[in-house]
Amino acid sequence: MFNSIPFIVEFSGTPEAGKTTAIGTVANMLRSNGYKVVTLQESAESLPLEIPKGSFDANLWMHLRTQSELLKAVYTPNDIILADRGLIDSFFYGWKFEKEGKCSEEEYEKFKKMFWDELVSDLFIALIVSPSVSIKRRGGEGRLVNQQYIENYNKMFLEYFNSVKAKKELIRTDDMEVYEMNKSIYSTILKYLNWKEGHKGNLLCAYLKIRKVKIYEQIFRKSKRNKKEKW
Repeated sequence: MFNSIPFIVEFSGTPEAGKTTAIGTVANMLRSNGYKVVTLQESAESLPLEIPKGSFDANLWMHLRTQSELLKAVYTPNDIILADRGLIDSFFYGWKFEKEGKCSEEEYEKFKKMFWDELVSDLFIALIVSPSVSIKRRGGEGRLVNQQYIENYNKMFLEYFNSVKAKKELIRTDDMEVYEMNKSIYSTILKYLNWKEGHKGNLLCAYLKIRKVKIYEQIFRKSKRNKKEKW
């Protein structure tokens, strides 16, 4: 389908934890380090007005939109994709809605099948803050985001986060300055990016060693045949 896929980093977590603020700055930090980076906007920003916010159908629409944007991004000549709420996040919301009775088990099972494995995140970064900090940064409680909502969100999110099999990092930003948060995220991405590049290098070395042994075996067998022919 495609020859190679950029390193996909997905951001998720508590509303107002700082993910959207960080993505642009971290992208520039990575670019200054020589990486080609593309950022994907949170799909909720383009949710059609006809679809009610906070509904199962809204999450379904955002999941499909995010997946299409990721598919488009992997065809660009970039090293890294930074996604503001990607596929793991939309799966969390699907799981959350099923737990809360906002969708049926059958709807949730159908939803889980709408997933392209090749687009799964290489690194899942979750930013978490307490309800009081989230509301303060937001400028007060809103219709959807309030103290009770954030408390429930954090509880369910952490439960889901612990079940995620992908490489992941949890960063609490309550007491962090913006530059500290950006530095922490940047360092985290480089750590896993270097691991992946090193892992690829190790696989290549292993392949070359195996190839080398096979070549030597072929030479040895040929040499042995030649000796037999001479005798």
